Amino acid sequence: MACAVVAVLLVAVGVVLLVNGNGNDKPAAQQTPDPVGSLYTPSPTPTPNDSKGPNDLGVEVGWGVWFTPSKGWLPDWDKSKSGKNYILQQFSARGLIDGYYWVRQTELYNAKSFAEHLVDVESNGMQGVRIGSGVACKPANPNIKACYALSYTGVWVGKNGAKVSMKGFVTAYQDKFDRVTATDAALETRVYARRVNELIYMNNSVVKSF
Repeated sequence: MACAVVAVLLVAVGVVLLVNGNGNDKPAAQQTPDPVGSLYTPSPTPTPNDSKGPNDLGVEVGWGVWFTPSKGWLPDWDKSKSGKNYILQQFSARGLIDGYYWVRQTELYNAKSFAEHLVDVESNGMQGVRIGSGVACKPANPNIKACYALSYTGVWVGKNGAKVSMKGFVTAYQDKFDRVTATDAALETRVYARRVNELIYMNNSVVKSF
């Protein structure tokens, strides 16, 4: 009988321990580990810094990108065009030009696609168009994520039937935020070799501006 009483007491004590949680084991809630990553604080999302910098000289295009026109290049008189367009007037013929330098921007294309698109647009009104192989360029500026260049030649036909042989190239630069700035540059073939360095100078000013 005494043994039975002791057994009942032990069972009762065990029930109390289970119900009241007065044993040595911690409650289940206290044993649950913290969720993985609960203490992680995400880094803020990077945002563009489009403020003017020391290399931003000449003409502001947008998104913090500028370019410096070469000597003798003037703003296009046609203000309906998007972006910034500069022209090289013919020295001996008022109203005629030897070349143009047109800077445009987009977020709808990547660098390669925008360069190809602009070459298609420019060459659409030409005859005998020849488009060179595209080149994935690598400017030294680390703020440029991607770069793509295409060259082309063709004969521009005026409304009066006049024909002018042209040679040009498009270079598109894509920044870290996938915004693309493209330079569309061309010269009459007869002056290309003599003045192409002026186009290169303006392109270099764009690269420095990023």
